[in-house]
Amino acid sequence: MIGVRAEFAELPPVPFELRGDLEWLAKQPAHDQWTINGNATTRLLELLAQCRRARVPLPAAFTLFMATSALQDRVRSSTACFLDLAHAPVPLPHGGGHLVRFLADQQGCLYWYLRVTGDGADHAVVCSGEYYDVADEETADPDPFEIEFCAESFEAFLCRFWLENEIWFATARDTPMPDVGAEYIDLYREKPAE
Repeated sequence: MIGVRAEFAELPPVPFELRGDLEWLAKQPAHDQWTINGNATTRLLELLAQCRRARVPLPAAFTLFMATSALQDRVRSSTACFLDLAHAPVPLPHGGGHLVRFLADQQGCLYWYLRVTGDGADHAVVCSGEYYDVADEETADPDPFEIEFCAESFEAFLCRFWLENEIWFATARDTPMPDVGAEYIDLYREKPAE
């Protein structure tokens, strides 16, 4: 869970059907503290325009989430992460595709990005300790060895991020445990036979 590094293959499955409409998130309670709500709704139009120019399609769930403050208010971060939407996609010189920054931790130690394939047909979520932005000449050439895979889709990342943070708040701050929280924790406890 949060603060624990796990191999992707060892992660339990997300407990909701992910259809791109974020219905599972819309059913969760909104919060007025610790939310990741940042600059996304104000920067989204600029990002969408830059993505159209670069022919970089963004996943529907990503666009819906970034455009909807009410959804953003349902996602808290125990480490004060916040939405930090890029102005434009950053082209990847190695392997094609683009990076689109969307989340940062409070101290600037980690940044999360959509990694959109060169043909725009697929995406994943990756993270790096490096800040990549087209406006910054020094970081316009991302080092592929500084980028780590996090999730197979934005919605899968968001679901796991939401759930693991809610579990933290339930255990550390005595807030209500999500209905799927105990089951998810049990799945972490189950170790495959070696």
